[in-house]
Amino acid sequence: MAATIYLLRHGETTWNRSGRLQGQLDAPLTRLGLAQVDAAGRALAGFINGTGFRMVASPLGRTRQSAAVVAEHLGVDYEAIAWDDRLKEITLGDFDGVPGWHAIDRAHPEEAARRNADPWNYRYPNGESSQDVQDRVRPFLAECHAAGGVHVVVAHGVVNKVMRGLYLGLTREQTFALDRPQDAFHRLEAGTEARIEVAVPDSPRAETTV
Repeated sequence: MAATIYLLRHGETTWNRSGRLQGQLDAPLTRLGLAQVDAAGRALAGFINGTGFRMVASPLGRTRQSAAVVAEHLGVDYEAIAWDDRLKEITLGDFDGVPGWHAIDRAHPEEAARRNADPWNYRYPNGESSQDVQDRVRPFLAECHAAGGVHVVVAHGVVNKVMRGLYLGLTREQTFALDRPQDAFHRLEAGTEARIEVAVPDSPRAETTV
């Protein structure tokens, strides 16, 4: 049986809202973030509709909080969720927690120049590059394909983009251009991608920092 992957991003966090860069540091979900994952879980339950599946998520705090809400809608015990380190967000290393990209560029123009020269392979000081993320996500995606069936994955903006790019065979530039919504999720199936919008009451558009 071919694999179907439902790929969700965590809900908005307090740092998403303020524009702060999270990487592998953490901040709690906002009230909007809770509403987003609640709406996503409710919508996803309609697609799962009794089908067997496994649920796996990044072990960072914001994805644990998001996965817990989604799991309630799917009838999954929190203890049954698999936590996979390969799904952690890209770490910006020394720059995790910095107030925003402009702060990095002002304080470290030499790093901004290196990043702009080769965005895909640029590795943040004591951090990762997009290629590093692809290298750890690739075997996870291969395992999903090998296992077949349905997989519910709760992860992060950059990780999800890289996974979608791999699945769809996109170029690096096309992968960078992908969105990372918190008011929608994606279904990867039969080599194609479908975006599934969710109805979040009174929701302004969420920020999109990592």
